[in-house]
Amino acid sequence: MRNWLQFFSFLFLITSCNDGDVIQVQLDFDKDLSLCQIQTADQGASLTSSFLFYDTRNDPYQSLTLLIPRTTATEAMFEPTEYGATQTLSINGSSVQFHYRSYNGDPNALICAVIPPAGVAVTQDYASTGGTAEFVSLFEDDDDDGVPTALEFDGDTDGDGIPNYKDNDDDGDNVPTINEKPDPNNDGDLADAQDTDGDSIPDYLDQDDDGDGTLTINEDENGNGNLFDDIATGSSFARFLDENFSNSYAVQTTNTNQFKRIVTITVTLNNIDISILSADTLEMGTYETIISY
Repeated sequence: MRNWLQFFSFLFLITSCNDGDVIQVQLDFDKDLSLCQIQTADQGASLTSSFLFYDTRNDPYQSLTLLIPRTTATEAMFEPTEYGATQTLSINGSSVQFHYRSYNGDPNALICAVIPPAGVAVTQDYASTGGTAEFVSLFEDDDDDGVPTALEFDGDTDGDGIPNYKDNDDDGDNVPTINEKPDPNNDGDLADAQDTDGDSIPDYLDQDDDGDGTLTINEDENGNGNLFDDIATGSSFARFLDENFSNSYAVQTTNTNQFKRIVTITVTLNNIDISILSADTLEMGTYETIISY
């Protein structure tokens, strides 16, 4: 009886547009989706690899789950090359399944388990007999260089073909931007960026940080790619920050550029139909993953 009262209460949360085309159901889930990869067996006992998106709550114990096959196409949504890349899969009750379930215990211990825990079981299971699942992949690149990404979109300071927002060494001097103190107090204001030679070009954009006429990248005496450990005799500073030492050395090591891509996948269900609920549109939630390049 309690569960039916809960389901009736959900119906009061259904709203519709004036034209009646879209119905949005506000189930009380946080919409932060989790993901696991599972092996499912078909009628011939062949194992198939699948992705399972899910959202859970503990009061009461319930879940929303969406099972889709793991294919080259579905794998691409986690590492998109195009912003806003979209895929749509038909819910067919076999390879693509949507379920709304209730449990007698914490569903997080059960959903992705190879061996289900004792004492936790599904008490009610409502599966959609049709509809579609739409996935939209958005992403944001960030080089973690201490400069806000929004301030780097329009530049490629060192002309290496890598835009500054993806370049962790904006001036190409082999010293990571973040180590050249672009924002010493981390307030998002670059007006106080370190400028060793006082030429009004901050170090992170200056290919000759100390203004001694020798490019910073050529002041790596031991050639290991770490310019901070090259200190001339009689100096207390690294060569590339000390204008009194301007020896030039051939570049032996070029550090590899690294950045991360934060991918957000928005999952929307359309025209789902389960025995207690029908909806033209249901925003299931979003899943976020981070890829390092």
